[in-house]
Amino acid sequence: MRAPLIEVRDLYVRAGEGETVRGVSFTLSRGEVYAVLEAVAGSGATTLLEAVAGLRRPVSGTVRVGGADPYEHRDAVRSGAVWREGGLFPGLTVAEVVDAWRRWTLDPLTRDEALALTGLAGLADVRFERLGPGERRLLDVALALVARSDVLYLDGPTAGLGGADAARVWDVLRLIAAHGTAVLVATGDPAEAARADRVGVLARGRLAGRLAGPAAA
Repeated sequence: MRAPLIEVRDLYVRAGEGETVRGVSFTLSRGEVYAVLEAVAGSGATTLLEAVAGLRRPVSGTVRVGGADPYEHRDAVRSGAVWREGGLFPGLTVAEVVDAWRRWTLDPLTRDEALALTGLAGLADVRFERLGPGERRLLDVALALVARSDVLYLDGPTAGLGGADAARVWDVLRLIAAHGTAVLVATGDPAEAARADRVGVLARGRLAGRLAGPAAA
């Protein structure tokens, strides 16, 4: 059995008045895709994702990513994130966006590696404005991978995308996981969650149930 890369134990996180994570525990190993599915909107999936990524301090409980607290030791494990709003890069080609990202990263993937992993190699010279919604989301994923990420965090990665674009994004996420990256997804879409290896159902801030994804079925 693979040792977990992410370990969350009895986690409590507060975010304003509405979103609070209560007593959540789960683990995630390299090469695995785990989806946190909100039973209803506002159940706290994004808040949980932010806490695991080290962007929000828990009230109590523990998060360990590569054995370290991600809030205190952000560089213990190489990680990337794709948030729901995505990036905007007007006037730049796909290649120029990736090159700009690489300049801010230690030991980055090459541009060709990042574009090949996400299926964007044929669009390197296309300007951002001419990309479709699915292609823009894949560019966000490419940027998250530039740092050779061991962990990838995604908040609603296919929100607003059509069926073909959503399937293409998930094909890329499965490929990334096959290369050994641990992928953690927050979503309110059951169909999206069902694409993961494992699913934790988050209801009113608690993991109320677990569903097996396609790879675990």
